Amino acid sequence: MTTSVSEGDTMTVEVTVEPTRNQDSVIFKLNRTLLGPGTGQTFPDAETAQSHPIAAALFRVRGVVSVWIIGSEVQVTKEERVSWSRISGKIVEALRQTLA
Repeated sequence: MTTSVSEGDTMTVEVTVEPTRNQDSVIFKLNRTLLGPGTGQTFPDAETAQSHPIAAALFRVRGVVSVWIIGSEVQVTKEERVSWSRISGKIVEALRQTLA
């Protein structure tokens, strides 16, 4: 699934959602590089994400339990009892708002 969002004169944010082998983790691929090559940041909980705007925004989505950012990808892991259909749109919206 690809979602494109444009905000006036700003660059369109395109988000492609890709499943992983773990049914509780999904990769959100962006058309923007968030971190340089060979670098990544892991946020195992909301407390560690407080200083990073994207990770902090994603943890405000109920059900998100960890975030990993590398290059132009954001891997989000959710609580087992929460369905992706319930939160994936909220995650895309959080990414869009943070990158606008």
